[in-house]
Amino acid sequence: MTSFWILTIAALGLCALWLVWPFLRRTEVERDETDAALSIYRDQADEVHRDLDAGLISQSEFDAAQREIEARALRTARHSVGGMSVSHRSPIVAVIVLIAICVGSIGGYLWLGHPELQDQPLAARKTETLIRKAEAGDINSRIQLLVEAVKESPESFENWWLLAKSYAATGDNASAADAYRRAAELSGNDPSVLSTYAESMTLANGNKVPQAAKILFEQIRAENNDPRARYYLALAKAQAQDFEGALNDWAALAADSDPRAPWMQLVRRDIVNMARFTKRDVKDYLPEATDTEVARAGGDGNGRDPVALADRAADLDQSLVGDPTNYKGWQELAQIRAALGEDDLARLAIEEARQRFAAAPFVLAKINETATDLGLDLIESQSGTKRITDEDVAAVQSLSQDDQADLIQGMVAGLAAKLEENPDNPDGWTMLVRSYATLGDTEKAEAAFAKAEDHYASDPIILARIKKSVGSLIGK
Repeated sequence: MTSFWILTIAALGLCALWLVWPFLRRTEVERDETDAALSIYRDQADEVHRDLDAGLISQSEFDAAQREIEARALRTARHSVGGMSVSHRSPIVAVIVLIAICVGSIGGYLWLGHPELQDQPLAARKTETLIRKAEAGDINSRIQLLVEAVKESPESFENWWLLAKSYAATGDNASAADAYRRAAELSGNDPSVLSTYAESMTLANGNKVPQAAKILFEQIRAENNDPRARYYLALAKAQAQDFEGALNDWAALAADSDPRAPWMQLVRRDIVNMARFTKRDVKDYLPEATDTEVARAGGDGNGRDPVALADRAADLDQSLVGDPTNYKGWQELAQIRAALGEDDLARLAIEEARQRFAAAPFVLAKINETATDLGLDLIESQSGTKRITDEDVAAVQSLSQDDQADLIQGMVAGLAAKLEENPDNPDGWTMLVRSYATLGDTEKAEAAFAKAEDHYASDPIILARIKKSVGSLIGK
């Protein structure tokens, strides 16, 4: 508040001085432009007289020149509206004006303003805005508030736990894992918190159970019957090619669980998919399997005509040779091959699609969703990785207009909107720039990079990381 009054008085003094200065100037007499013009005509008349006396002009020439000068002077005098101006010092008026300015300004503020209010820093105003948005349901604002909360109270389990759950809700599993790790430490390694932490590590690792998470799940499983630990330990067995062990463990978990338990849909899906992979009777592991589940596990196409499905698969094989940019075709082909029990061919279709669209993260996400739904990610592919060529990138750029519109409007625009609300996401900016560049939209890629550059102008480390990842795509 003190700084406010100092600045106010200084500004008021400068304004008052500017206004009263004319009253403090000493007396001056000034001629206007008309008087200056008449003076010129007088000089001209004198010069004509000198020419006559010197014999340079005749009497008639003198008379004509004299009449012309007089006529001009007369016209100038007629159009004149001025005269001499006189200014005088008036200290009394200056003092009166100064007092009026000061009293009017300060009195007006004391009457209409709120001088009793304390200064409100910018950070406080930003916090108020975030609180209003968070109360309205904006999860990104909630995350920013929680980030500030854990900075102020780094030993608060509640804040770290809520921050981790908020990150998980946005799909940022890597950040969620970091927050869950800190929450687990503050909880004294509570089994339920450790289990959630290990799950977040698995999700951040592309749903592949890392060794650190496996160790935690094994520790939790040894102490209690935690269903999350049981599920992921079975998943780890499947990913290690122990299919029989995974089936048995999932079947035991299904038998011990309430059919309405939230994890049962996932467990049943994986039992069905694994039974299909291993050519086992799903009824041996899921006695109450539905007709649809039996059909999916038996490879008869969910009751659809297998001959018609085989014909459709052949048609897709042929069309994808000529148009490999049809990512929806690759998804459908994998689904049909899986429905026919041809899991090796389904995996080949997924792998081919992954290789062709490796440079397009959003298309790749759709393909990976299909693989997960079909359970194809339960068994690691043994095929080698093909180098992404210029033709592959061109294939992405040559998507049909309908597919590009669906891709950009449905996913890229969604990410861009999220980054507008919560720009503190370096990986998100990197993905957005890469996606625009891959689709050949250099202008949008450059605009996205410019926004990231502006946001992280005060953090050169993060900015350098983003620039290193995408700079070559936009000529930076």
